[in-house]
Amino acid sequence: MSNNNSKYRIQAVAEMTGIPSATLRAWERRYGVPSPMRTDSSYRLYSDTDIDVIRRLRELTESGMAPAEAARVVKKQAEVEAPVDAVADPFESAQETILDAVDRFDPTALEVAVRRMMFLGSAPMVFDRVLAPCMYTIGRRWHAGAISVGQEHMASEILGSAARDMLRLFQHDQDAPMVLLACFADEEHALPIYGVAFRFAQWGYHPVILGARTPPAAIRHAVERLQPAVIGLSLTIPPPAHRARELCEEYAAACGSLPWVVGGRGAGELTEIIEECGGVSFGAESVAMLRARVEGLIAKARRERSHAAEHATGDVQGL
Repeated sequence: MSNNNSKYRIQAVAEMTGIPSATLRAWERRYGVPSPMRTDSSYRLYSDTDIDVIRRLRELTESGMAPAEAARVVKKQAEVEAPVDAVADPFESAQETILDAVDRFDPTALEVAVRRMMFLGSAPMVFDRVLAPCMYTIGRRWHAGAISVGQEHMASEILGSAARDMLRLFQHDQDAPMVLLACFADEEHALPIYGVAFRFAQWGYHPVILGARTPPAAIRHAVERLQPAVIGLSLTIPPPAHRARELCEEYAAACGSLPWVVGGRGAGELTEIIEECGGVSFGAESVAMLRARVEGLIAKARRERSHAAEHATGDVQGL
């Protein structure tokens, strides 16, 4: 990956990237990246390309990916980008390739485009910059009659499968606090849940996804068996008001004392109903604000359960 412009010594690269020299040597020895050139005296000299590679590796590992997997992603990305000299934004190029395959109703081309997409960066980055924009565009084209329901279903299946695969590969601690994610009972669009799942995995949670059209009874059973820290429900197209109130009341009963939140494009229209039933409606908060708000809810619920447990113990001792 180096070139004739190699000019930086390892100490300078460590300062520029924030990666210790020992880690740089370990990555090179174990994974073959970066691959600096050597002087006649065997000193490593790094190029601007090497520094870009190191920064990509750091970004991927900080997002939760194992170093070995991150190195494979970086190598594959270099292979994908190699024949394309003038691509200003590889994520936009990936979007265009995917949408073109959908327009042509070509599942083989779509599968190839999706496989290439998965090597462009970390799972959350690929979801935010390729998968989510593509599904939004595909949805708009279907509603406008520009593509058929068959094309929309093909795209949803292939892109949804990619999201599931990326989440399985994404590194997270199985013993971490669990977050339970599902769609409203009448909601068929499950892909947005994966964007939320990647965020929670980055924040140190273990996401468990129940998928589309999840009724309150399924949430109740999952809560009883899994005891998640928080329940997240996705809503793209809101149901009629009477149906929405009925569902929110049933979801509130299913979640019990655990915090539950509703997000998605349809959540804003039901904010009043959701909050009357004890839930929280998420709008267009930034990622940082979203994390702070969710963790505040979790901490509050824990304090309330702890206080209730102490109170119950005191009542028993007083008998």
